[in-house]
Amino acid sequence: MSGRMRLSAFQLGGLNDFSYLHTNCFELSIYVGCDKYPHESQLPEEWENNRESLIVFMEQVHRGIKGLVRDLHGKGIPNAVISVEGVNHDIRTASDGDYWRLLNPGEYMVTAKAEGFTSSTKNCIVGYDMGATQCDFTLSKTNLARIREIMEKFGKQPVSLPARRLKLWARKRRQRG
Repeated sequence: MSGRMRLSAFQLGGLNDFSYLHTNCFELSIYVGCDKYPHESQLPEEWENNRESLIVFMEQVHRGIKGLVRDLHGKGIPNAVISVEGVNHDIRTASDGDYWRLLNPGEYMVTAKAEGFTSSTKNCIVGYDMGATQCDFTLSKTNLARIREIMEKFGKQPVSLPARRLKLWARKRRQRG
């Protein structure tokens, strides 16, 4: 197989699947010849036959999108979910809010969402040039999260709606008599 690579046969439930589904890691098994376990004397020739293809293939990890998900104060939001329309696998941001996502060249609608924050969607274009497209997000807190934050700051807890109705009912009843 001079100068060409062959990807391994699809295997359900292998380590590659686990890495992709449960981490942000995309893992492949690549065999560079017809023999899965070539003799060590064949390795230099296999390397020379496949070196350029392997290097070009490895450079593809720099294609796609990358960025930061931050709050309005510029602080990274950990564990935010990054969804790409048409791709059935979300990823999550790292502890400092950064993320990276392999994508082929094209135009993508990308959404960042995190608990307690309003989600944000933007159009990100991945070009044919090497290098990831920067696609940053700034999320604002939801109104409920902001209210809770303010109330906690002043030592008060939010009143649930049923409790509020009960208080109003009791107040009206007292006023009537």
